[in-house]
Amino acid sequence: MKIKDMFLLNKDFYFFNHGSYGACPDYVFQKYMDKARLLESQPIDYFQKLLLPELANSRARIAEFIGAESDDIILTKNATYAANMVIRSLELRPQDEIIITNLEYGACINAWKFWQQEKGFQIRIVDFTLPLPDTDKIIERFEAQITSNTKAIYFSHITSTTAQLLPAAELCSLAEKHNILSILDGAHGVGQLSLNLEKMKCDFYFSNLHKWLYAPKGTAILYTKPDKQNLLKPLITGWGWGETRELLTGKDYVDFNLFYGTDDFSSFMVVGHCLDFYAAQKVSELKIECNKLVKYFLSEIQEFTKLDSLYKSHSDEMMLGVAELPSNTDLAKLKIDLYDKYKIEVPVNEWNGKKMIRISVQIYNNKGQVDYFIAALKELLSETR
Repeated sequence: MKIKDMFLLNKDFYFFNHGSYGACPDYVFQKYMDKARLLESQPIDYFQKLLLPELANSRARIAEFIGAESDDIILTKNATYAANMVIRSLELRPQDEIIITNLEYGACINAWKFWQQEKGFQIRIVDFTLPLPDTDKIIERFEAQITSNTKAIYFSHITSTTAQLLPAAELCSLAEKHNILSILDGAHGVGQLSLNLEKMKCDFYFSNLHKWLYAPKGTAILYTKPDKQNLLKPLITGWGWGETRELLTGKDYVDFNLFYGTDDFSSFMVVGHCLDFYAAQKVSELKIECNKLVKYFLSEIQEFTKLDSLYKSHSDEMMLGVAELPSNTDLAKLKIDLYDKYKIEVPVNEWNGKKMIRISVQIYNNKGQVDYFIAALKELLSETR
């Protein structure tokens, strides 16, 4: 079976937008549906017999994959959900400061601003332009913002709109040096990057599994370093907290956040199957070819537009990237024309005055599809010259 036939994506379209919501293979989806059917046919067994061991298995499997201990991981709905858990938990006062960048995901920026209104803390922003400077300059810019009032630095491991890789380990070391928290938005990390969170020494790291690890929608993880777990408060207080605690694992961090009430936890239960698919399809090898196709696409578009690259160096691990488009590009029209005329699904955005197109290349894409995309984009851009 061809890899593209293993996915449930509409075969009439060329899908280059895996980075937005991911895509679930039929194998994983069927396992997910099996769990969901069990929930409806045997709900008591599902919640009282199956739930705890299944979630424990999922946490153990993903922990091994990302270089962490299972007791330091909880399963959550998505990266935005996890970001809110962390931000809400921090006991910040009006004089306290948080450092973020101008590259962050909009929903998470909103979370910071909402809790800023509630608590009164200050947000200091590290402004970047593209291409990003070298690692030492990135560190210098963060460090220049640190004061005696700084409590945490927050940044995306891979940025969403601009598809940039930030030096996570170095920034975590910087935070440790200044005795402040490191909070990483790793929404695009798991499945795309080789991770060892313990070696990275981050305090908090959250990531979607439905993006690059092929999980059903609404599957994510939050890792918290053991000595910081006492800082995290449950977003929803349920049966895992208090004198009448039930559904116990023996670990407060997990118990407090494990079960927030009746819900379909089936997507959380198939994390192991996602990892099985990942291994069976040799994604760790195939993503090398995906990376080459991303770089090929960017090079072809840059040569056509005569615009500079938005990267000094594009990581060999990343399966997505952005190319700048001419300033006179009508992004709304381009999006519609790519979809209606060429059946290409891809995001176009404007950031910091630059118009950009972001390509994601997954294992279900091939060079022929990328060439088709390049030809379509060149034709549409030629119409505006």
